[in-house]
Amino acid sequence: MPAKALWLLHIPEILSQLETFDVPVVDRAIIERLFGLRRRQAIELLHRFGGYQAGRTFLVDRRLLMEHLRRLVEGEEFQREHRRQERLGQAVDQLRRQQTAARVKIPVAPDVFSRKLADLPPGVALEAGHLHIAFSGTEDLLSKLFELSQAASNDFDRFRAAAEPAERRSA
Repeated sequence: MPAKALWLLHIPEILSQLETFDVPVVDRAIIERLFGLRRRQAIELLHRFGGYQAGRTFLVDRRLLMEHLRRLVEGEEFQREHRRQERLGQAVDQLRRQQTAARVKIPVAPDVFSRKLADLPPGVALEAGHLHIAFSGTEDLLSKLFELSQAASNDFDRFRAAAEPAERRSA
């Protein structure tokens, strides 16, 4: 399968520029600049879109070129590539967010993995239906939440009893 044309997703901008031109034909040099191509690629593209050679100059009817480009934008290849590009952008954004989160260092005490509900740090209060955490910054909050999760894991029955309202515990 041949490589995707780099200019494919730039067709809307190319069309916009072509609309501003007040000439009936477009030559190879303009195609090179609009599409970001080299000489040989521009000539191949001119032929693909109904271009012709007049003397030593390669030309294509501007309106015909625009018509071909509009059909490409409406076609499946453009739509598929557009969707792929969107998915790629979303994946890159998600990766950036994950990398930012992964760089956060959560300070924890060495004994945090054996933490019990009675050993929660100062500023963490759990009562039926309410959790109150006093913190001084993002890392401090994350540290206290981690300690709370470890206490819940190590002492789940007491954690449940402290967290649930009395009417739910009796049911």
